[in-house]
Amino acid sequence: MGLGAQLVERLLGAAEYEGSPPVWLVTEGAVVAVSAAVLTTGSGVGAVLVGLSRPGSTAVVLVVVAAVALHLLITGAGHLLVAGVTALGILLAPALSEVATEAVLVGAGRDRDVVVTAVAHEPTGNPAYYCSVRLRDGAPVGVRLWRGCGPAVEPGDVIGMVYDPEGRVGPRGIDGAAPLLRGLGETAALLLAFAALCLLAVVRSYRVSSAGSSHPRG
Repeated sequence: MGLGAQLVERLLGAAEYEGSPPVWLVTEGAVVAVSAAVLTTGSGVGAVLVGLSRPGSTAVVLVVVAAVALHLLITGAGHLLVAGVTALGILLAPALSEVATEAVLVGAGRDRDVVVTAVAHEPTGNPAYYCSVRLRDGAPVGVRLWRGCGPAVEPGDVIGMVYDPEGRVGPRGIDGAAPLLRGLGETAALLLAFAALCLLAVVRSYRVSSAGSSHPRG
């Protein structure tokens, strides 16, 4: 095997079989892909539901992504494909945490009015306006709100806030269900790409002889 062929094999996997990959190999890849998608999604949603912060739930998903990448490397998947799976997982982790948080607030959140105590304009941030708020009884809210905050809002104004009565996720300003729908679409696209690349990595990681036996790389 030449140096170029060895490099291609290391980066993309052996994929040595005549014609299309056998059904059993595609099935195995599908099982790995579905399992990886379910585990990453379940870990992200579960971490949010047990009350972990968004960074904490993101970290949990990243641990699962690392385990998936390690499994692919052990089975002999191409390094470039494993790197792609890892990169998609890194993007997927915070997206899952954000969508799960939004889902909790949309599904179980309660609305209440809060009083603005200060408005900060931070043009380097996205969004640029952040409102510090307190409850009507004077108790401060520990997070600044950006939804419902803007250049027209002044200290003393009343804006809406949605919060989780069980305290699993932090509150946010009221902005309807549009962010959840947008986040679901983006996260679903990332999850589909993540699973598809896992499938491709598994299918390309095997040599299949003419007799049908398999020889995993590694």
